Amino acid sequence: MNNEKTQIDIKSYWAILSRRKTLIVIPLMIVPLVAFLITYFMTPTYVSSVTILLNDLQVLPITVERDFEGRRGFEYGRITLGEREISYRNQITSTKYLRRLIATMNIPITESIKKIVASTKANYPQISENDLAENILANQIRKNVAVEMTANNLIEVSFTSSDPVAAQMTAAALADIFIEENLAAELAGVTSSIAFSDEQLAFYKEKLKNAEDKLRNYRTSLLTSSFGEDTTGVTLREVSVAVQTLDLDISNQQDIQAALRTRLDQENVDMASISLPAPVTAKRDKLLNTASRLSDLLASYDWRDIRIYSLNEEARNLIVELTNDIGAWVEERFPNYSQELRSLIGEYFTGNIKIDFNRAKRAILDQYILKAKTMVGEDPATEITMARLQSEINSYERFYDLFVSHSQNAAISQSAKKVEAEAKFTIIRAAPLPLSPDSPNRIRILGMGIALGLMIGVGAIMLVELLDNSFKKVEDVTEHLQLPVIGTIPRMEIPFSDTGKRKVPIAIGVSVSFILVLLIIFLNFKRNG
Repeated sequence: MNNEKTQIDIKSYWAILSRRKTLIVIPLMIVPLVAFLITYFMTPTYVSSVTILLNDLQVLPITVERDFEGRRGFEYGRITLGEREISYRNQITSTKYLRRLIATMNIPITESIKKIVASTKANYPQISENDLAENILANQIRKNVAVEMTANNLIEVSFTSSDPVAAQMTAAALADIFIEENLAAELAGVTSSIAFSDEQLAFYKEKLKNAEDKLRNYRTSLLTSSFGEDTTGVTLREVSVAVQTLDLDISNQQDIQAALRTRLDQENVDMASISLPAPVTAKRDKLLNTASRLSDLLASYDWRDIRIYSLNEEARNLIVELTNDIGAWVEERFPNYSQELRSLIGEYFTGNIKIDFNRAKRAILDQYILKAKTMVGEDPATEITMARLQSEINSYERFYDLFVSHSQNAAISQSAKKVEAEAKFTIIRAAPLPLSPDSPNRIRILGMGIALGLMIGVGAIMLVELLDNSFKKVEDVTEHLQLPVIGTIPRMEIPFSDTGKRKVPIAIGVSVSFILVLLIIFLNFKRNG
C-alpha cells in the first residue's frame, strides 16, 4: 500500500513538472547565458606563484625563530605546519617587506591614495604624507599576496594582478626580498664583527699616522740646527728627506693595500692561505738584505757616494724583478682567475714586499740619524726620545696588523656563512608568466548559472503550485467538498486550439537565449581581436 502511494506521489510530481516545464526550461536557458555574458564585463585577474624550498629543516630561519621566541615552552618539534605558515605569511606581508617591494618595483602612488592621505593626514600628524601613502599602498598590495606552505619545507608565494607581467615580476620580487632579508638576518653577527674591525682599523690607522707624524716632526726639529760645512750635517739633511719620502711611500702603499684587500675579500680570495714560491722568497730576502748593506755603507761613505747610489739602484732593480716574477707566478698559479683578479693578487704581494723593504730601510736610516746626532754632540736623550717614538709607532703597527688579520678572517667567515645561509633557501619554481586569467573562471560560473537557473525554475514551480487553488485530481474534489464523484469528463485536446499560446514563452526564451549567444560570440571575437 505504501509502495503504491509512493508511486502515485512520484507520478503527481512528474505530472507537475511536465505541466510546468516552461518555468524550468526558460531560466535554465537564460540564467547560465546571462552569467556567462557577465564574465566578459569582469576585469580578468592573473596569478603568478614562486615556490621556495627550505633545505635545512632542523633549524628554523632566524626571522621565524624570533616570531616564536615569546611563546612559553618554544620547541621546534611542537610548531605545527599551520603556525609556520602564519609566521611566514606575517613576515612576507609585513609593512617592512611591502614598502621595500614598493621601492624595488617603483610602484607609483595613485591619485586615489593621495586623496585618502589628504583626508586622513589630520588624524596622523606625527606621520609624514609619504609614509602614510606607502602604508596605505602596502595595505592594498597585501590583499593580493597569498602565502601557503604546500609541504613541510615548501613555501608558495603568490601575487594576483590584472596585469600578467606585473603578477610575475611582483611574485618574483617578493621571493627575492624574503630570501635577502633572511640572509641578512643570518649574517647580522658576522657583519657586525666586520664593522667593528673596520672601525678599529680606521682608529689605529689614524693613531699610526699621528705617531709617524710625531717622529717625523721631531726628526725635522733636530735637523733644523745648522751644521755649517760639516759633511755629516749635509748627509743628515739628505737622509731626513729620504726618510720623509719613505714615510710618504709607506702611507700611500698602506692605503693601496687596504683597497686591494677589500677587493680581494669581495672576490672571496683567501690571501692568508697563499704563499709565495721559494725563488720569489729568496729574492725578497735579497732585497731586504740591501737595507743591512746600506747601514754598513753609511758608516763609511756620504749619502751621495756612488756606492750608496749603486745599492739603491740595485734595490730598485730587485723590486722590478720581483714584480715581474710575482706576475708570472700568479699567471701560472691561477689560470682560472680573470686577468683583473690575477693583477690584483700580484699587486697585493708586491705591495707587501715594498712596505717591508721601506720599513726596513727607514729603520736603518733612523739608526744612522741617531748615531750621527750623537757623534756631532747632540743630547744623548735624543736617542731615547727617538726610540720611544719609534716604539710607539711599532706598537700601533702591531695593533693595525692585528685588526687587518681580524678583518680578513671575518670576511672569510662571512663568505662561508653566506654560502651556508644561501643553501637554506632555493627557488625551485620561478614565477611563470600567467598566459590565462585565473578569474573569471567561465566554466565554473557557467556551472553555477545552470544550478541557479534550475533552482529558480524549481522555486517558480513551487510558488505557482502553492498559489494554484484549482482541483487537479478526483481525490481533491472528494477531500475538499466531502461529496462523491459520480463521473468525470476527460480533457479534450482540440487540434491547434491553444498550442501556440503554450509555446509562446518557450519561443521567447529561445529568442532571448539566441540573442545572448550571439552577443557572447561577438564579445569573444572582439576580445580576441
